[in-house]
Amino acid sequence: MSSVTESANRVTALVIGGCYLAIGALGFIVTSSVPFTDPIGSLLVGVVALNSLQNVVHLALGAALLVAALAGRTAARVATRVVGTILLLLGIAGLFLASRDYNVFAVNAAANLLHFASAATLLAVGLGTDRAPSRRA
Repeated sequence: MSSVTESANRVTALVIGGCYLAIGALGFIVTSSVPFTDPIGSLLVGVVALNSLQNVVHLALGAALLVAALAGRTAARVATRVVGTILLLLGIAGLFLASRDYNVFAVNAAANLLHFASAATLLAVGLGTDRAPSRRA
């Protein structure tokens, strides 16, 4: 079995997955007094708006990335692409949800920035690294 550090996808999935697990877990501490889909949520470190639904999403995405990172290069490459796409879609949705009564994820500008930056990193690594060697005749 190869080392996790031998693949950019595995390292990226490990680091970003760990961050999302931490955000999801810490988010439950700050959102304990708000409803599950509260449109305003509570602020993590005074900046990122969260509610319990968004915490669950962060935990699921973080766990998926960590499991894929530990499973191998191919799994990590697929996970960085899939989770990157999900975060990109969440960021786009957040542009329309922010400051609305139907903002079930409680996203604000800081959360959108986090989602877009994570998506860009995951997609860049997932689409641009760890490619199989091309076979030329």
